[in-house]
Amino acid sequence: MGSNLQKAIAVMAVLAAMGAGLGTGYAIWGWPTNWYAGHNVASLPGGPQTDLVRYGGDIIRDTARHIGKSATDPAKRYAGNNLACSHCHIDSGLKPFGIPLVSTFATFPMMVDEHVMSLAQRINGCMTRSMNGKPLPMDGREMEALVAYLQFIGRRTPQGVRVAGMGLPPLRNAARAPDPVQGEKVYASHCARCHKDNGQGEPLMAPGIGYEIPPLWGDDSFNSAAGMSRIETAAAFVHANMPIGASYREPILTEQEAWDVAAFFTSKRRPALRAAPARKR
Repeated sequence: MGSNLQKAIAVMAVLAAMGAGLGTGYAIWGWPTNWYAGHNVASLPGGPQTDLVRYGGDIIRDTARHIGKSATDPAKRYAGNNLACSHCHIDSGLKPFGIPLVSTFATFPMMVDEHVMSLAQRINGCMTRSMNGKPLPMDGREMEALVAYLQFIGRRTPQGVRVAGMGLPPLRNAARAPDPVQGEKVYASHCARCHKDNGQGEPLMAPGIGYEIPPLWGDDSFNSAAGMSRIETAAAFVHANMPIGASYREPILTEQEAWDVAAFFTSKRRPALRAAPARKR
């Protein structure tokens, strides 16, 4: 009875926050607040918490070195690829409609599929899908650092609100069915110069670890359960952010081209979601 009551209270609290956040979110949409500026870690006073925030930012930018499959510390090779968080969360999570992270801390915990999800659980969702790896230890320094960084860049955002520019801008339904054949042509014209003809991206020059430009398919890409493997997510991301120099206000590709190229690269081979380890009895 006690655990059920606690769960019910937690659910009601999250629902209340979500309801308040929804109304507030629409109210602030037109406010002239730039939630994406003023997040210079160098301006923070020295100390253990600043060190943690700085480490979290380093993990976002240089993921492969710290927790990738080729991480310098073998004990911290949690990811199953050498991608970086910032490949999807552009500018370390600070680009509007570049899947930013500025109000992520303020919107967790949240309800997902009738369950309360914590921020740490959401981070580990990325670890097992986009990073094709295994969960970070909940009480480990890496998890603490990522949460500290998200708290820092979200310190001025309203609690329970996804501020303007979060996520991806909505994309209208394709005028015709997305066509991977046409998408291959779009890819050759606009994407292959950076992501290469084989989709394997551009590795960082030594001593760097990971990629300057990420692979879009193949063994070192995100797996089949990642959000970017869904054509809807991929098309919206591409239209608002790709090729480099595009923005949600000044896209380079048409919406149909974004749908087509997303149909092309999401159809390519990539790792399947790894089976979760069996629980010990």
